[in-house]
Amino acid sequence: MRKFVVRGFVALSLVGALGLATASVSSASKAPHSGVSEKTYRAELASYRSSRDAIEATFRAAVASARSNSLKATASATTSAERSAAQQAMQTAIIQAAAVRSSSLVTLGAAPTPPSL
Repeated sequence: MRKFVVRGFVALSLVGALGLATASVSSASKAPHSGVSEKTYRAELASYRSSRDAIEATFRAAVASARSNSLKATASATTSAERSAAQQAMQTAIIQAAAVRSSSLVTLGAAPTPPSL
């Protein structure tokens, strides 16, 4: 039992010492950041978000159009084959829209990285 208490005390003291050392090292290395890089980052982030929103809006419009066309085709369909063809056309259009969205997002790339503090 005594070994367990001693080991626990040693472990807690090591954790405490490492915690204090890490906090002092991280606070000592902070350099002031420039306002220009922050402004540039915000502008780049706003541009990235607007591009991403445009890609999403285009995708949603394509899906809405595919569904609308499918509803119109289904309403005028008289056979199950025509309804099935309308459903397949809608699924194909949505898959193509998803592929375009995916390639556009890959082309857009990752979000800009924030400036270091």
